Amino acid sequence: MEVAPAYKSRSGWNALLPQRIAKNQAPKDRRFRTVVVGAGYTGLAAARRLAELAPGEEVLLLDAATIGEGASGRNSGFLLINPGEPSANAAGFAGDWAVRQIALVQAGLDWLRQLVEIYSIDCDWQESVPAITAAATSRGEESVRATCSRYQSWAIESKEYRHDELRRLVGTGYYRYGIQSLTRALVQPAALHRGLADSLPDAVTLLENTAVNSFSGEAPFRLQTSRGEFVADRLFVTNNLHARSLGIARNRMIGIYTYGAFTPQLDEAELSPLGEAPQWGALPAHRMGTTLRKTMGRLLIRSGDSYERELDPDKVRAMLARLYRDRFPGMRTHEFEHVWGGLTAVTHNGAFYFGQARPGLFASVGCGGAGVTRGTIHGKLLAELACGSQSTLLTDRLALRGPNWLPPEPFRRMGATAQIAWEQWLAGAER
Repeated sequence: MEVAPAYKSRSGWNALLPQRIAKNQAPKDRRFRTVVVGAGYTGLAAARRLAELAPGEEVLLLDAATIGEGASGRNSGFLLINPGEPSANAAGFAGDWAVRQIALVQAGLDWLRQLVEIYSIDCDWQESVPAITAAATSRGEESVRATCSRYQSWAIESKEYRHDELRRLVGTGYYRYGIQSLTRALVQPAALHRGLADSLPDAVTLLENTAVNSFSGEAPFRLQTSRGEFVADRLFVTNNLHARSLGIARNRMIGIYTYGAFTPQLDEAELSPLGEAPQWGALPAHRMGTTLRKTMGRLLIRSGDSYERELDPDKVRAMLARLYRDRFPGMRTHEFEHVWGGLTAVTHNGAFYFGQARPGLFASVGCGGAGVTRGTIHGKLLAELACGSQSTLLTDRLALRGPNWLPPEPFRRMGATAQIAWEQWLAGAER
């Protein structure tokens, strides 16, 4: 099993940034108090918080990819505070399950905002850009209206958008109804990922392009990596889907690829058909639908799902061009400058695997959505759990259920591909 995906294309977000020199120099020391495996948003948060809680203790942070090129730099940059799936909640959460989960994710967002301000991370952090959940079908509209009612039951006001308002804002008559989503900021995700990595405390040693192949079963943990052996008294596994290759949550999560594309930079005449708002974001009414962003003088489109294996880039390009054309048929061209895929982990009930797996071994994996904010708070809380800190947020996090068991292959693939096909059919024109 691969410990990291060998993506077929660069992240379009990362390709728009200046070249970054990866931290590839292995440290001379091979023994660390703590090693963190996986430098996505979860691993970065865990390593940072460990350095805060245990000053003077060295932390080694390993990642199999280059910062900005992994899954953390391949999403659409929506910083959401959506609650997780109701099925992931513990029985005791009852009616306030959403409020408690929103508080968890909001804490992750607040910490990220603070770090961006403190370290002047240039990631195009925007909190005033319209970010809408938009419905293209009658079924989608019904779903979005129900979502609006849920928001109201959680004491969250959400602006509603009629068809004509959406057409004026985003430049297409494709959508019939929308509401303000629970997006609290829009960012350049690769820039945020890189900025967080490059502002880590001095006690954290980051080593990129270093795959962890295995580790011993008890502390002190001996990690076999592509750069030799490292030893740790404590081990944190935060590499999401790839934790399966290390024996964690092996039968609890599957891998799903989704796909994104950027147009070339558009001139004013080409931007005007994309609506009067200088920047905007649109999330689909169905989870298998299409996400759009007007940002940095370009259009981003993200759609498509495949099980465990990345689709051919030419097929992805053709699929995304068709969806782009459906929404904006009057554009001069529907060509893309960058097309890429991204891999995430999905659990059956939407729950994370979180906590202490055995003495000295901590893990937070299985993040299937809103990973920037959810991953951040999970990494922070995992470090606090390991250091004996207590808080209401940690108590609520520990009260949540873990991911459900999944059947072995080939039944897992059969079930997942059938579910994807069914959900895509239900999505219809939301795709």
